[in-house]
Amino acid sequence: MKGATAIIGVILLLLITIAAGGSTYLWLSRTQSKLFSQTTTGIEESSKDVYGKITIVSAWNETTRLCLLIRNGSDQAITYKKADLDDMAVLVDKIPCSFNKTALIDLRQNEVVSFCIDNSTSKCRFDGTESSIYIKVEPPYGNGDEYAFQYP
Repeated sequence: MKGATAIIGVILLLLITIAAGGSTYLWLSRTQSKLFSQTTTGIEESSKDVYGKITIVSAWNETTRLCLLIRNGSDQAITYKKADLDDMAVLVDKIPCSFNKTALIDLRQNEVVSFCIDNSTSKCRFDGTESSIYIKVEPPYGNGDEYAFQYP
């Protein structure tokens, strides 16, 4: 019996060691996977800030509203989601203006979309009495653009 106790003790120590090693391996692999995922997400978000760009291609006046054609001019394959564009700020002569968000869609690299700013908002007014107005778009990430609209 004395020899059997020693063998059982060694087997138990081996099982405990294997269980501890397996648990450590699972914990390390999960931690590594989580860190890799978070790092990848962080790098993607940082690249959006660095390489994202919205440019104003053109603007035109439609009597009671001013319409803009914007392009995703990002240097990398960055897509501005509709929700991102809904959060975009549009300023006319440095005054924030509301705009028609129903026309907005997901905007992939080099794609264009048009939307209009209504002249009826109380703070944002343009009636053509001025010879030009200054338009600026500021996306939620990346760089925006400025445009000087000249009335005919």
